[in-house]
Amino acid sequence: MSRTKNFRIAFAAITILALIAAWAGVGAAYFLDAPRSVFVLAVVAAAFATEGAFWIILFLLGWSAVANRHWLLRLITRRNAGRPATQPQER
Repeated sequence: MSRTKNFRIAFAAITILALIAAWAGVGAAYFLDAPRSVFVLAVVAAAFATEGAFWIILFLLGWSAVANRHWLLRLITRRNAGRPATQPQER
């Protein structure tokens, strides 16, 4: 693998781990019966972490993921009823 690909994989893994940690903090604040202000701050931090993770992963995937999002969504959800998903046409 190239250094760039290794960097992208590592950066995506760190982003996802940070996101999981942020939502685990929300869960901990909820189940440990933390004060409301702590819980609200944990939820706000997790919301920002989710937004940041979305944009970081989008940056790592590149513009083609945005341009082909309908194809990617159909590929992931398999809404094409047994037909193979074909690559979108270049414009």
